[in-house]
Amino acid sequence: MSSSAGTTAGRPRRPGPPKRDERLTGVRRVSVVDELVEQMTRKIVTGVWPAGAMLPSLREFAADTGTSMLTVREAVRTLQARGWVETRQGVGTVVLEVEHDDRFVPWSLGASDVAEYVELVEAREAIESAIVDLAARRRTDAQLTRLDELLETMAAAGTDVPRFLAADGEFHIVLAEAAHNRILLRNMLAIRSPMRRLMANRLETEIALRGDLVRSHADHHDMVASVRERDPRAGRAALARMSERARRDLDALGPADGR
Repeated sequence: MSSSAGTTAGRPRRPGPPKRDERLTGVRRVSVVDELVEQMTRKIVTGVWPAGAMLPSLREFAADTGTSMLTVREAVRTLQARGWVETRQGVGTVVLEVEHDDRFVPWSLGASDVAEYVELVEAREAIESAIVDLAARRRTDAQLTRLDELLETMAAAGTDVPRFLAADGEFHIVLAEAAHNRILLRNMLAIRSPMRRLMANRLETEIALRGDLVRSHADHHDMVASVRERDPRAGRAALARMSERARRDLDALGPADGR
């Protein structure tokens, strides 16, 4: 089988970054992560970014699309969870070659799928409780520093929901990485897409009811403090509070399959 990446003197040749006209365009939709994922997937499917190609840096992506590096990182991680790309330590993000279409793709939920959103909240709480337990024992100083930085970004976001949401998405992935368990990390990557819609609605509701996102920021602060002190109890309690608010929001939409 010939490689789309090409060869040089019998050795695989790493393609350079995409040409200017192959790069992504500016993003205008509210769900900027979803639009980035859609654009990037289209580039891969159509062969503009062939298997083996190295993607540009996060900084280049952010400059091309007019978005933040947090947003771009979230989009890349979504592609990683779907099996389109792989991020290799010290190398970069590489487009994968898949010879069939039955790759893993995280599910997507419509706005009216209340029953599944209820189950999503349950699953998220179970998965992230295990993550908090492990992260409290296994986190590195660098990961703790990154969590602190993301807390500062959330605080600076104020009532800017897209900015807060981007930091929130990065926060929970870094927390999962701090658990040093690849299965738990993959599960968090898999649920990020439907969780974005749920969290966006949750934050808008919080602003409508309280005028700020202080309560959400405080819960994230408690999770970091829990990991810092290597005691998961406060982190699990914060996660339970966030889950309970999400469940109340979903209850307001109506019964979930007669529950």
